[in-house]
Amino acid sequence: MKLYLIDDDWEILQAMAALLEAAGHEVDSSVDAAAGLSGAKAKRPDAVLIDLVMADIDGLELCRKMKAIPELAKSKIIMVTSKDHGLWQDKADEAGVDGFLTKPVNAETFAAEIAAIVEG
Repeated sequence: MKLYLIDDDWEILQAMAALLEAAGHEVDSSVDAAAGLSGAKAKRPDAVLIDLVMADIDGLELCRKMKAIPELAKSKIIMVTSKDHGLWQDKADEAGVDGFLTKPVNAETFAAEIAAIVEG
């Protein structure tokens, strides 16, 4: 599965990428939302994993922008965030996410959770 990760925390980004690559997935990533948007558009991944809180643009707005790009129409958008309050999940659902996972991710189940959402 081709995945694209966007998170402004380099360490978290690397940890998630390592878990997904160990499970056999092809992973590209960006620590910048704007660069991530263009990178995801070019790569056309099966799923884009985005953080909710980022410095340049929040994940909700990024999700809305991605949903408007024809090249990403088939890509699932998965929010991965430390914001676990139901209000944030509701806002993410309204923005059009296909899945919502909370940080810290569970190293043992993370890749399977992503696969389940994508194959959903």
